[in-house]
Amino acid sequence: KDPEVLRPIRSARLFTIELGYMFDGALVHSGANDQVRWLLSQSTLTDLDEYFHGAPYYWLDPEGAWKDYPWMGRVATSAQRVRDYLAAKGMEKTVRLAGFHFSGDPPEGEAVTYVHIPYPNRTIVEWQYDGDSAAYKRVVEGQPHTDALNGEQLAADNVIVHYAEYQETDVLDVNGAPTLNIVSTGEGRAQILRDGIMIEAKWIRPEREDFCKYVYLDGSPVPLRPGQTWVEVVPLEYQVTFE
Repeated sequence: KDPEVLRPIRSARLFTIELGYMFDGALVHSGANDQVRWLLSQSTLTDLDEYFHGAPYYWLDPEGAWKDYPWMGRVATSAQRVRDYLAAKGMEKTVRLAGFHFSGDPPEGEAVTYVHIPYPNRTIVEWQYDGDSAAYKRVVEGQPHTDALNGEQLAADNVIVHYAEYQETDVLDVNGAPTLNIVSTGEGRAQILRDGIMIEAKWIRPEREDFCKYVYLDGSPVPLRPGQTWVEVVPLEYQVTFE
């Protein structure tokens, strides 16, 4: 889909560089610390840093619906504006994208209708399965996580819990704290939820240019329900609760 508003446009992080390679995409962001900017300058990604590619392709809403957010939560763009900018600059291109494996027929799995992910206190996440829509509804800090554009609770047809190693690096954030790198190549554990069931699986991404695949433990692809998929990336030691 091409959303009319993409917000908030935040600063680039180490992990977003990896996602840029995985999606073969243009990286849309608003600044970065010096070390991440240097890494971006050494990459082959199309870098659309808002600091160097500004108005009218990005905008800041100082007095509107987002006025109560800090400034870094008010930088916005739209998919169409980004596409127009890429076309105007001669940077638009066809991308290679493998995508997921889908099937409308639910596979076998363990019955699960509730998920609790123990992120830090301000971002504790729960997913609650709604049988009428066959979708999982997102809850943050005990409250429905809603779309600011329409007030509807966010939902996904598939939820993937993706376990990865978090590494402390010498890249420092604006407060001087070390930035974490998330190891995103290789393979690791995954748990996939669809149609009220949970499937034990694993993720595989051999190289940074490869799209991440989710497969059964025997290596065959796990079919996702056609629709939207939300991936929750968690540290290896997290104890995620399923009911």
